[in-house]
Amino acid sequence: MTGYYIFILIMSLAGVVLLAAWLIKTDWGTKALIGAGYRRNSMPDYLPFLVIFGWLILTAVSSSLLEKFISDYAGWQQKFITYSGFIAIEIIVIMLILKSAKQYFEDGLRGFGLRVKNIFPDITKATAIFIVIWPLVLVALYAVLYIGKMVVGPEFQIERNEGLAVILENDQLSLRILMVLFAVVITPIFEELVFRGLLQSYLRNLNYGPWQSIFIASIIFSVLHPWMHLPALLVLSVAMGYAYEKSGSLLRPIFIHFFFNGLTIVFALMQ
Repeated sequence: MTGYYIFILIMSLAGVVLLAAWLIKTDWGTKALIGAGYRRNSMPDYLPFLVIFGWLILTAVSSSLLEKFISDYAGWQQKFITYSGFIAIEIIVIMLILKSAKQYFEDGLRGFGLRVKNIFPDITKATAIFIVIWPLVLVALYAVLYIGKMVVGPEFQIERNEGLAVILENDQLSLRILMVLFAVVITPIFEELVFRGLLQSYLRNLNYGPWQSIFIASIIFSVLHPWMHLPALLVLSVAMGYAYEKSGSLLRPIFIHFFFNGLTIVFALMQ
């Protein structure tokens, strides 16, 4: 446990140093996205919202239908079946998004930001950005915890993400593997294609500036998650949006999302 806290401290200090260097270099961020280019596309105005609301409706309907057929199974088996359904839905939507991006974005998937050729520089940059935002995410979480204890009382606790709760409350290996696949791989790819690839690009099409587009997409992203997580997820989402606008690569925010979800699970299991 001591090693865990030392790692958190070192990572946080490194993040503070890198953030200070970025603020100095970019004149407090005002010059960070000068010249950020548009991702030229002809996608219909309804597409991002059709995908978001379609996904929410499909998830709600499938969850409701499955409950009627799996009530006789053990609790962990119900979770396994339910989240298998969620994974199937997200994979189907991912395929539809890729097909749409190939059709509507100039230069197809490359213009959308999926450039496998640059994967190693993207991993490096994503790692640096993740380290930068890590202390900010911690501050946001502790602020929610502090305010909650002030308002509700000392018993206040931040609500766990549902997927994380499933991992921690069930020790079946097959379920844990499925949930890690869902939380660390499938969902980050899905959410970044939707909120950065489609929604943020759509906002840029409306002639919003890069920072405006990032913040609007980030607010929508954050409010679709548990409200107690909103400040931390807003910080994370802004960083992922910045990574996309700065590089034009969707791989950077996807990797940042990988790192965040993966480390959250690792730290929760260690505790």
